[in-house]
Amino acid sequence: MKIGEASALTGLSCKAIRLYEQQGLIRPARKGTYRSFSQADIDLLLLLAEARRIQIPLSRLRSAIQDARHPDWQAVRTLLTELRHEAEQAIRNQQQRLRSIDQCLQEIHQCPAQQPLDSAP
Repeated sequence: MKIGEASALTGLSCKAIRLYEQQGLIRPARKGTYRSFSQADIDLLLLLAEARRIQIPLSRLRSAIQDARHPDWQAVRTLLTELRHEAEQAIRNQQQRLRSIDQCLQEIHQCPAQQPLDSAP
């Protein structure tokens, strides 16, 4: 299939697809001056689109798809698992931060209200 069809199937712009090709992330076959995208190319483009959507840096994804013709899907799974653990840790950190803020608010709430200095008797 041609680049327009690949774009329609993946939701990526033709410009983005060309950029991924320039970066060596995909390598569609060539038929004359046209690119010909296989189902494997489409699968890889769908992964790149999803990675972009969930803000996975290409630098982290690149190592798993070094060989654009034969991506290491196990390495992709490993990377996604690592990213999931990192996100879970970030959530735990934010939850701890919220607990600390709540505790601080509670302590401040228990402090007696102070009068402004200019209204002292």
